[in-house]
Amino acid sequence: MKIKLLTILLLSVSLYGQNLSEILQAFKSSKKVEVLKEQSTSNIAKSEQFDTYEIPELGFGLSQADEIDDSGLEYSVGVSHSVTYPFSSKGGVVDSDVKSIKQKLKHDIHLISLDIASKYHKACVSKEISDRARVLYKEQESRFVKLELLYDLGEISKKDLLFNKLDLVKLKQKISSYKMDHLSELGYLQEMIDNIDIQEISCNDLEVIKKDIVLEPIKEHAKITNLKYKQNSVKKLYSLNDSLFRSLSYELLYEKELGADRYTVGFSLPLDLLSSKKEKEKSEYLHKSYSLLAQEQYLSSNIKKASNASLEKIATIYDQYELLNEKILPMSLELKNLAKIAFDEGEGDVLEYLDATRSYSENLLEMLRIKQNYYDELFELYKKADLDLGEKS
Repeated sequence: MKIKLLTILLLSVSLYGQNLSEILQAFKSSKKVEVLKEQSTSNIAKSEQFDTYEIPELGFGLSQADEIDDSGLEYSVGVSHSVTYPFSSKGGVVDSDVKSIKQKLKHDIHLISLDIASKYHKACVSKEISDRARVLYKEQESRFVKLELLYDLGEISKKDLLFNKLDLVKLKQKISSYKMDHLSELGYLQEMIDNIDIQEISCNDLEVIKKDIVLEPIKEHAKITNLKYKQNSVKKLYSLNDSLFRSLSYELLYEKELGADRYTVGFSLPLDLLSSKKEKEKSEYLHKSYSLLAQEQYLSSNIKKASNASLEKIATIYDQYELLNEKILPMSLELKNLAKIAFDEGEGDVLEYLDATRSYSENLLEMLRIKQNYYDELFELYKKADLDLGEKS
């Protein structure tokens, strides 16, 4: 009865803890996200400067003329301005750069969200291991009391008693270790969220354990999309440098001389044909474009290989989990129950019953450790393949 009450209490505590959705919602307004957004905004502002025109310059000159037949004050006022790529639009370059910056921000936040989800799942499984171990300890402790009575009656040896007492003490030691694991995982989770205090987690919203996970098309991966934006930006830069005139300067000047007014209008264009600089810059952008294309192909190949490797690991871990959860653990529980019935009816050996109980406990804890391994690999796959939480099989 005490064991049932303990289990109900543990479950009721978890129901009032914070769930993953609440934690991720809090993360969106955290200082970490704010820093990332401000950095992104700063980078966008820097990129947008490329599409602005240079500021016109106002010039003013003053001089004193002293001649034999005349003397006086002379002055000049002028405006000059230089425009880069006057006959081409620079907006395409900026647009691609801004999209790349925003895509990177979105992906960075997504990766941190997956790390938070991973820590949440690890904390939940470590909590489950700790809670289950405590229930098992209570059961084993109550059985040990009976063993002491049997020892006093001379029905078991001191060796058997000490063996089971040692096993009980080891389990108690493991409980402390499991609790520390849970507190550590909870601490890691709290470190990632700076705007809420996480005391308990509900753990009623864990990802479904499944074998088959469908990957998104590689072209939709955030890193691939980001590279395409960069490729487009480089292509736009190449087109700009391929224009006939890369800059245009003009000057408007008014000069007041002794007894005369002079107005001057001037234009200047660079003679790119007399220099190899333009071709060098075009070559730079061309090879950078080829480099980004090769990088995309290399990254696509690596993402596919890493994702497929994770899928194989997940399938293997899933098979281990299912074997324990669907076959070994039920048989182990049935064996424990049969041994208990036989012992209660005086037809079974107490040591056989204890062995069956110990086997069940070990199988249960092993299944939970495999469950933890599954979630570790699952979230590695989510990050490698750029998947969202709750992807359907």
